[in-house]
Amino acid sequence: MTEFENYIEYELDISRANKSPVRVLQDPTGVGRCGVGSTVWDAGLVLAKYLDKQTQDGTLSLSGKTVLELGSGTGLVGLALAKLQPACTVILSDKSELVPLLERNISLNCAQPNTTAVCLDWCDPESGSDVGPVDMILVSDGVWASELHTPLAETLGRLAGEHTRVILAFESRNFEEEAMFVALWSQKFRFHDIKPQDQHPVMQSEDIFLFEGQRK
Repeated sequence: MTEFENYIEYELDISRANKSPVRVLQDPTGVGRCGVGSTVWDAGLVLAKYLDKQTQDGTLSLSGKTVLELGSGTGLVGLALAKLQPACTVILSDKSELVPLLERNISLNCAQPNTTAVCLDWCDPESGSDVGPVDMILVSDGVWASELHTPLAETLGRLAGEHTRVILAFESRNFEEEAMFVALWSQKFRFHDIKPQDQHPVMQSEDIFLFEGQRK
């Protein structure tokens, strides 16, 4: 039995007519060795389609830029961006147990020319120390557990430069706990919410929030 034999394939269409859909293997049960990180979650879909809309509208240009996705899971968001913005470099990152899945999904999308996968554990300050300056950081559903709030805020503070754009998406599950993360993030970052009218007209939800920020 291969490592991903029981995984199923998920496809997400993107607007570029000459590009195939993003395809990722996932474990929708989240009970396997890779846990919930191996599942496609709605916040990631909303973020991917927001990037799709920005690309289609011509308001997002990342040619020559480097984008880091934190807590990539299946890599869906970063792989969508790699197809939408083929002239940028995309780094997918997660804990060590998820790196093989990320590498498998990179291969599934033939994304090797501009996409790599690395181990970056938010709880280990030395993890990802070889990741150089990046122009954009993407995070989807990174605040689902309160014990991750401080490590994520510290990781963003460590990796984001003065001009790095950070785009954060999460599905609201516990408003009080999420507000605590926002308070942590605001210590080093200024940010604003991305309004529903600026998101993809179909792929959005009143329970999923998008924010964009930069270092103060």
